[in-house]
Amino acid sequence: MSSELRLFPAVSLIGVACTALLLAACGETDAPVPTHSPQRIEAPVPAAALPDCAAIAEALGPLTEGLAVVDPAGTRQTAPESHGLSCAWRSADDGAALGVIIIVDSQPLTEQDMRRAGLYVADPRVAALGGFIAFPDGQLDGAAILGPVGPQVIVGPVTVTLAGNARGAVADVTLDQAIDGAVAVHRRMR
Repeated sequence: MSSELRLFPAVSLIGVACTALLLAACGETDAPVPTHSPQRIEAPVPAAALPDCAAIAEALGPLTEGLAVVDPAGTRQTAPESHGLSCAWRSADDGAALGVIIIVDSQPLTEQDMRRAGLYVADPRVAALGGFIAFPDGQLDGAAILGPVGPQVIVGPVTVTLAGNARGAVADVTLDQAIDGAVAVHRRMR
């Protein structure tokens, strides 16, 4: 088994664990900020350059309307090979919960990794950024309702994933809307 395929389960488990924690919670580097072309992420985004939850909510637009942020600072993770941020929003009125996870990996997953694992999904919105989607079985119905396992929108070293609990205000959020939201977050980091 290649080291690339061994990396996927760890990152995938981290993403699933972060998603579960976000929904349950509903409850610095000296590196310079890299310059990016308008369409491609060329270098890892430094931890200090990740947007805060307010900026992410702004990028998500109506997806967070009626929801309150759980922690305005979000939860930041740092490991030797990666760093990231997760933000969660909830509604006390109807139990709705939505989360966003950003992971910046020094050894990012590649299209080849996802094709071999059977998780690759091509999407023109993400391809315009130079990326692709990873989703279970590589089968994504954009009209399906977003649940606790959302599409991973991978552009270079950055993965953005949205997850929801399909209740209340987020009961009708589709996978297509989650992809649009993840693309908007990617664009916000440029």
